[in-house]
Amino acid sequence: MKPNRIVTALKEGRKASGCILMFPSTDLVDLAGIAGFEFIHLDGEHGSFSPESLDAMCRAAEAAGLSVTARTPGLDPAIINLYLDRGVQGIIGPHIETAEEAKALVDACRFGPDGDRSWGGGRATFYNDPASIKDEHGSRLHIMKQANDNMLVIAQLETIKGFSNIESILKVKGIDGFTHGPNDLAQSMGLPGQPEHPTVIEAIGDANRRIHAGGGKMWGDLTDTTYAHQLFLSASRVFLKNLKQEAKGKMGGY
Repeated sequence: MKPNRIVTALKEGRKASGCILMFPSTDLVDLAGIAGFEFIHLDGEHGSFSPESLDAMCRAAEAAGLSVTARTPGLDPAIINLYLDRGVQGIIGPHIETAEEAKALVDACRFGPDGDRSWGGGRATFYNDPASIKDEHGSRLHIMKQANDNMLVIAQLETIKGFSNIESILKVKGIDGFTHGPNDLAQSMGLPGQPEHPTVIEAIGDANRRIHAGGGKMWGDLTDTTYAHQLFLSASRVFLKNLKQEAKGKMGGY
């Protein structure tokens, strides 16, 4: 298992740069590596990733020198383990509302004694091949420790209930950071479709202060990320705008 480049960056006292993908594309993974990103993040909650495409994306990422994190569709340990078995080294667990759910997220992501992650036969554990996993003690402990050392567990708080339980969630050992879901938060506050409403913005700012005051970190404290599709759309709009301006200038010359 290769080191998690986000963990490496944090040890160096800096944030890691990542590219978020909503759909599988090994070509985009290659390009992200060429561009200089350090990791890719797969949105498994709203994106279109199958187990087969997750395998392909993780393989492509490793070949390009990138680490992989993902937001899973939910908190089911079986689903989380499916992602981890492919080689994902960081999980954003959506819709965390209680300390119990945060603890369950940690347990699903980390091997014992730090959690309760199930050992599987996927590529992340060398397909459970005895010759590949045996250490001098004849056990899997070295792989389990390495996996835990390179695992990032991020709790996504996106409801009023989750925000109200921040202090108790902060006490859960093994949560590395937090993030929000402005759209779902707005809906839980009776403001559907208004993530930029002043009340929502104020609630997020207050939550951030409480998390930092309690010694927690935000996902944005650990990484700088951008969406792959937004990079394409932004560059395309600039390109098309320039074309229109050039065409207008030429027409004005006649």
